[in-house]
Amino acid sequence: MSPRWTRNFNKTKLYISEMSLQKKLVFLYVVIILVPVLIFTWNISKNRFETSINDAIRDSEYVLELEKANIEKNMESIRRTAQIVIANQEFTEFISQEDYEVKELIDFKMNTLSDILQLKYNNPTIEDIHFFSANTNTNEMWPLVYDERRIKNASWYQDVLTLNGTEMWRFHQQGPFRENLYASNVGAKKISLYREIEYPKEEHLGIIEINMLLENFFPKMFGDVEESESQMLVIDQTKTIHFDHSNPLLKELDMTPERMKNYFLQKDSGQPNQTMLFLDREKPFLVVSSSVEDIGVNLVNLVPLESIFMEKNRLRMFIFLGAFSLIVLLSFITYVIISFILRKLHLLIESMKRVEHGDFTVDVDIQGNDEIGRLSSHFRNMLSKINKLIADSVNKEAATKEAELNALKTQIDAHFLYNTLENIKMMAEIDGKYDISDALTSLGEMMRYNLRWKKDFVSLQEEVSHIRNYIEIMNIRLDQRLELHVDIPSHLENQKVLKMSFQPIVENAVKHGLQHVLHEKKGIISIKVFSNDNDVTVVIEDNGVGMDTFMLQKLKSSLQEGTDLAETSNRMKNGSGIGLYNVQERIQLYFGHDYGLTIESKKGHYTKVMVTIPCLLLEGGGDLSA
Repeated sequence: MSPRWTRNFNKTKLYISEMSLQKKLVFLYVVIILVPVLIFTWNISKNRFETSINDAIRDSEYVLELEKANIEKNMESIRRTAQIVIANQEFTEFISQEDYEVKELIDFKMNTLSDILQLKYNNPTIEDIHFFSANTNTNEMWPLVYDERRIKNASWYQDVLTLNGTEMWRFHQQGPFRENLYASNVGAKKISLYREIEYPKEEHLGIIEINMLLENFFPKMFGDVEESESQMLVIDQTKTIHFDHSNPLLKELDMTPERMKNYFLQKDSGQPNQTMLFLDREKPFLVVSSSVEDIGVNLVNLVPLESIFMEKNRLRMFIFLGAFSLIVLLSFITYVIISFILRKLHLLIESMKRVEHGDFTVDVDIQGNDEIGRLSSHFRNMLSKINKLIADSVNKEAATKEAELNALKTQIDAHFLYNTLENIKMMAEIDGKYDISDALTSLGEMMRYNLRWKKDFVSLQEEVSHIRNYIEIMNIRLDQRLELHVDIPSHLENQKVLKMSFQPIVENAVKHGLQHVLHEKKGIISIKVFSNDNDVTVVIEDNGVGMDTFMLQKLKSSLQEGTDLAETSNRMKNGSGIGLYNVQERIQLYFGHDYGLTIESKKGHYTKVMVTIPCLLLEGGGDLSA
């Protein structure tokens, strides 16, 4: 597709897309009707036109067949006349004599010649009967017997002799001895039969000529022009075209012989076109031809098609105007009906605009079970939910402000605690109680970590550091019986995790899994981190007492169903108030239900908690990189 067509197509598409729904529906309605109507109009006019052309061809072929029948009848009449003359024994014997007596001449003229001329009078279509005698002693007797020397210079003379008694047909001008090959010249035209006569056998006696005017030989071609709008033409052996010059159709065409040949003869073979259409001065014409092999001519019927073309155009225009009027009427009716249907939609749009400007108290009073009624019902439900969400948001904002005030108060109290811990730490270092000093340092870092809740997310490295401080403090009370093993790939140290999401799990492991076995063995807590393209799995495992199958299944069900874990076991909570259930709930709240905790345990051996979260990295200042 060219760039110009592409631009026009895009402009049209943009224009249609910006139209209103009502205009789009009317436009679609018009297109749906107009396109089939145009196709129907085109096809029906085309079929009607082709039918008219075929009828014109059949009519022309019928006229040509009738003319061929007339030609065959006239040819038979000319042949019969020639045969009667040749078969007259008295005539041939008289012509072949060397000398004549007066009585014989008188008898020949009064009887034989009169009988032959009677043939012409009995058949008025026969124009002339001529016999050109080769016997120089024969006297010429007008209008029948002539000396052959009169025609020896004619172009057709030698052709007749070479045919050895076979007939020859020739078109020429009126006159017994006139040599003119231009049939379009002014003057009566005729067709002649020539035949050599031998008497006795194989002895040249002369040439007989039977003439018939073309207007008698081709009655249809020279018939009454008022009977038909078509015109017939004849193309003879010399490619000369004969026609009735008085016909007004050919006068309109202003046809010269050269123009006729260009129209009616094929350029490559010179043969007439069997059927063809051509235009002359923007006027259409049909040409149908048929050959008459006995005389070597082709009949051509010329039919003007202007009326057929006009009828085709009138039919197309009539159907198109009728369809256009119908489309205009139906479009107007459709426009009114669609306006009535879309009135509810316009009301709904106005209500939406009021909501867009902040008015959530809009009451959409549109009822019904149709599409617009259901849309209005959903819109009212949406407004109700929006108002409810706004109320919830206001309440949450108030609660947040209250929490911020409480946090500010806690932060003020925390300064006093930090200062007090620093003073006690300095006193312990002065007295050489370095274990107490280290414990106070870890306790201070834990307090800062817990009270500095400015953001929900921290790095994995920060969360693990908080766990280390917790283990350090717990080891003071448990006589250094706890060990923490951490295996974190360097590229995951900045993994984004929820603050205080792993420390409650470690705290549960110490209180409920390891505390009862530390008198027998050292307690080991390991933290391992694995990742794939999309997720990160943090595995926290201890070598404590574990759980039996019943307790493990109950714990898993509690986590999946969201029940309160306090009903399952008191071990599911810790002193901070954040248990496994709260960790699970927070992870799914932030990351979705595809993430969370998975627990495995074997009584007397281990408990393993696997936390799955999305792979998101914290970059300087808290920026995220997936």
